[in-house]
Amino acid sequence: MNNLNVFVSSTCFDLSQIRSNLKDFIEQFGHNPVLSETNNFPVEPNLDAVENCIKNVHEFADIFVLIIGNRYGSIIETGKSITNTEYLTAQQKGIPIFCFIDKKILNALSFYRDNKDGNYTKIVDNVQIFDFVDDIRSKANRWVFDFDDSKEIISTLKIQLSYLFKDSLKVKKIFDTDIDDFFKEHLSIKCLKILVEKKSHFEIDFLAQTFIDEIEKKEFLKNDIEYSILTEPKHYISDNSELTRWASNRLKAVGQITSNLSSLFPVVHKFIGELGQPSDIKGLYYVSLKYAQIFEQLLNWMIDVKSTSVKENQINIKIYLADMAFDVLKTLWDFPFGIKRQLENIKKEELLGNTITTIDLNMKLQLNEAALNKFNAAILELSTQINNEIN
Repeated sequence: MNNLNVFVSSTCFDLSQIRSNLKDFIEQFGHNPVLSETNNFPVEPNLDAVENCIKNVHEFADIFVLIIGNRYGSIIETGKSITNTEYLTAQQKGIPIFCFIDKKILNALSFYRDNKDGNYTKIVDNVQIFDFVDDIRSKANRWVFDFDDSKEIISTLKIQLSYLFKDSLKVKKIFDTDIDDFFKEHLSIKCLKILVEKKSHFEIDFLAQTFIDEIEKKEFLKNDIEYSILTEPKHYISDNSELTRWASNRLKAVGQITSNLSSLFPVVHKFIGELGQPSDIKGLYYVSLKYAQIFEQLLNWMIDVKSTSVKENQINIKIYLADMAFDVLKTLWDFPFGIKRQLENIKKEELLGNTITTIDLNMKLQLNEAALNKFNAAILELSTQINNEIN
């Protein structure tokens, strides 16, 4: 079946009639309503109710309809309600989200902002519902529709779904005619969306997103380092002279990795077009692949260093060596997310009528100086010890 899955998220018992009416409407519209109380709701027997809800949003939902009444609902381990968590999952997935909020909640929101310690028990079951709504409207800057009853929700959805389908046809046409087959095979949905929409600064947005997509493929390696889940040692070093040679070679290797990164960033500026000129998108994707490869090299370098077996009294040498590169590793991971934050701020400024044409794409890479000094001191002490033994 090619029907769209429309996930309806809300507290159930207080909004049961609205949910039932929406189910009927979605079916009449020719699509598949996904509601947790219906018998066609996909259930994984080994998961609990919350996990099943999140799984269904993540794996099945094509469109997400959020309805907020006067109940926040059951709170789970994260401190948020199930509905709130479903919404965050849909937001992370990047699917269309239509938010409907009870008019009484929106009317009371301004009073809550001015007096958060007030008594709102006659309006809501938990004041977290106001924070939830505020997050949707302010932080996510998402459009919301108010409602009194299901008729208003259905009437609005008819119009909005029609707009959505028309936009989808336009996107499909652009995708079919303007997007290179190479990109269709290799890029994530988020990247393809950036290329299709071509909003302001889309080339930089594309670069940041491809950076993120590619380094996230290496996240398990990063976790191995973070949680000290290391491979079997490739090197067993018991001789002091061998240890100094190994440490020297490892230091040269990390120096080469950082040098490769320094060589990569001038290439970025080569592929980004001057103001008003098109950028080389395939070239930017090449840069992202190389960036991720260098990131992986650094991860493997650190795993190799940390897992190497040395004498108990020389463990500090490999600790200092690994610590030297930790800041570089963190910088590489954080960098594309920093570009994304810059773009968000630029878009906010543009909404205020302020034009910003420059984005900082510079990266400062530096080995941890304190760890380097400790390493050099430890190697000097070891070299002195070796010389004394020889003499």
